[in-house]
Amino acid sequence: MVEWLAEHYKWMESLTVLVSVFAIVAAGRFLLFRVPALAEVKSFNHEENRDKFRNKRGYAGRIKSSQMVSLATNVVFFLCAVPFITTFEMQPVWKILLDIFVILMVYDFFYYMMHRFLFHGEGYFRKVHAVHHQARNPTSLDALLLHPMEAFLGIFLFMVVTTVLVVVTQQPLHVITLVATIIIYTQINTFNHVKFKPDYFPFRLLNWIAYKHSVHHIDMHKGNYATITLLFDKMFGTLD
Repeated sequence: MVEWLAEHYKWMESLTVLVSVFAIVAAGRFLLFRVPALAEVKSFNHEENRDKFRNKRGYAGRIKSSQMVSLATNVVFFLCAVPFITTFEMQPVWKILLDIFVILMVYDFFYYMMHRFLFHGEGYFRKVHAVHHQARNPTSLDALLLHPMEAFLGIFLFMVVTTVLVVVTQQPLHVITLVATIIIYTQINTFNHVKFKPDYFPFRLLNWIAYKHSVHHIDMHKGNYATITLLFDKMFGTLD
């Protein structure tokens, strides 16, 4: 058992993925927020977020609890799953791109199903999701306004999709694949809740995309359930 773990447990690959994600996101934000229009977007959302912390009862506590659960789930992911599904070995560019696409689209399909039929169904999970829907006019921080169970299920679904892909194909994911996929997955989920004030290209388009998710937040009866794209809402007639 020890020999098998020593051979298959690729802690260096897992650590590389983790460090790369943090470094690229930090560098990307630093550079992007040098753009005056994006700096304005950041400032506007920051003011809105600060107001919510000050004036909405229990808001800070809900954010903290979801962050703690997300952190714990990610720790398990990077300790128990990533070391077995990643590699430094060279792979063709087309495979890396295909794996990124497949992971995101398969994840989005199952998230759509979970969101529509579990979180917007009846019973316990509807109440779980109602915590997130307390944000009627979402800003960037509302991406973290989650019941701990919802925070866990979202990350757990991503873990399952990436791991199952490796099991099915019998081929590990390149480190670049997982880094890119995690960044796209996390940043889109934040971006969906951002308010864009500039009303000119390309911000008008970005604002329209974020607006589609804000429509979902109006109440518990709106569509737009997918989180990566609106493709499955279009396919299944729930585009609102």
